[in-house]
Amino acid sequence: MSVVYQTKKGGATPPLSEETRLAALDAYSILDSLPEQGYDDITALASFICGTPISLVSLVASDRQWFKSKLGLGVSETPRNQSFCACTIPTAQPLIVEDARLDPRFANNPLVLGDPNIRFYAGAPIIAPGGHILGTVCVIDTQPRTLTDAQLKALESLARQVMALLELRRTIEANARAAETMRTVEKLAVVGRLASAVAHEINNPLQSMTNLLHLAGSAPTEPLKDVYLAQTLDELARVSHTIRQTLRFHRQSESPVPTRLGELVESVLELFRVRLEQCRIAVNVSDRQKRTLLCYRADMHQVIANLVSNAFDALAASPSPRIEVRIRDTVSPSTGTAGIRLIVADNGTGMDALTQSRLFEPFHSTKAPRGTGLGLWVSKGVLDKHHAALSIQTSQSPTRHGTVFSIFLPFAD
Repeated sequence: MSVVYQTKKGGATPPLSEETRLAALDAYSILDSLPEQGYDDITALASFICGTPISLVSLVASDRQWFKSKLGLGVSETPRNQSFCACTIPTAQPLIVEDARLDPRFANNPLVLGDPNIRFYAGAPIIAPGGHILGTVCVIDTQPRTLTDAQLKALESLARQVMALLELRRTIEANARAAETMRTVEKLAVVGRLASAVAHEINNPLQSMTNLLHLAGSAPTEPLKDVYLAQTLDELARVSHTIRQTLRFHRQSESPVPTRLGELVESVLELFRVRLEQCRIAVNVSDRQKRTLLCYRADMHQVIANLVSNAFDALAASPSPRIEVRIRDTVSPSTGTAGIRLIVADNGTGMDALTQSRLFEPFHSTKAPRGTGLGLWVSKGVLDKHHAALSIQTSQSPTRHGTVFSIFLPFAD
């Protein structure tokens, strides 16, 4: 006769709502995902321990049971109304069916009457932290048989391991979403800083245009009025140039494009030009790049803007503030790879050891409340995407102080 075995201890309280159970399953974003080695290892172990030709990591959805991992079975899912695994949901207990032909619940099941001709089934429930049963780790045989207590305990252990993998998956996805949110926050902050620079850059010519139009309106002669109007048009062209340049470098490319870093530097300095002039900061640029670099232009523009902005802030107390930008073709001394060296240096206050050690930590900022603490963290991510190498030298010596950011960007051969 059929034997249905349920453990008397352990397990979880049966869930009160199928709707919340399905929501708990959906929260793991696991259904219809690609195969993963961790889950395949679970089914391999389950079959080895229990000595069965078939083992599954089965997740029970609203109208189907889907197999995250399968060993010895050719299909990826079956209808829920044919599912043995679904029977563990009301009880939250393991289920053993020694001979399905003799069990009235399963005797007429298509999976018993036809392929894969199930006779023996044992399933341990996958129990979520809230107590919901997401599915089972189960083993199947085409011949009637039994399991020892040790084999059943091992099956329950494997079900717990599947739950641990699911929790890890959710944690990784949550961290990825948080990281993307932080990147978005920093991009908005960069846009804000650049918008401020653009506002400075546009405000001056707009004021000049207002004055020139007033002078043109009160000019005593037509030739003098024409001079004022021509100067107004020059100022208007300056505004138009600033806007075009901003749009040019902030249309995100979907793929890398050949780029001269000097153009990006020029664009950034143009946006900061008014602030640099007001603070009397000398800027020296040496551009010896001969070969174009394949890169994401908008991303690299953001990196350069962050470095220049940080250098600007570091120069607040400097009596003779200076920023040096150097670009040249070179070869990495460590790898022998050809690429571009970009250096942004300032003679500002420099950084202490603690600040330097936390430089790329998200939300760590020495510019509170203005800084988001995400600029260099995002920049590091951009540079990693370009397989770039970044080194930093800094000093707070009274006679030789400042910071040098040196970036090596390899050519994409």
